[in-house]
Amino acid sequence: MQIRKMLAAFVSVVMMCSVVSVPAFAVDETQIVTDLVSPAYEYATKTENYLTITSSTADCKSLCNGMAGVTQITVEHTLEKHWGLWIWNEVDGASWTKTVYSDTIRLSNTKSGLDSGTYRLKSVFTLKSSSGEPEIITIYSDEETVG
Repeated sequence: MQIRKMLAAFVSVVMMCSVVSVPAFAVDETQIVTDLVSPAYEYATKTENYLTITSSTADCKSLCNGMAGVTQITVEHTLEKHWGLWIWNEVDGASWTKTVYSDTIRLSNTKSGLDSGTYRLKSVFTLKSSSGEPEIITIYSDEETVG
């Protein structure tokens, strides 16, 4: 009977050690893989957008660089407010569009008088090349909160 108790205790310790060590390894491995992933675009070399909120004023910026051969880029950026769950609503009067006939576009706008809540900037880039179909890229900024 004494041997059974010792064997049961030994098996329990081995099982606890194996369970504890596996999640720590998985977390480290996931972090490494996540840092190496980046999107591959057909016509764009760089897409960025930034949202900065100071007091109740949002500063919205979008940028896209296209590859050689890009003849037109359109960007529409829209300030969105978090409503709940996964629902984001467009802020009234906070959507802007710009089109250029070159391979680089920048758009900057501000929106003041924001209510309290969480906001993000949605940027939709449409790149056109003389040799193919247009490429549409949608990106979102980090979320910013108004007190």
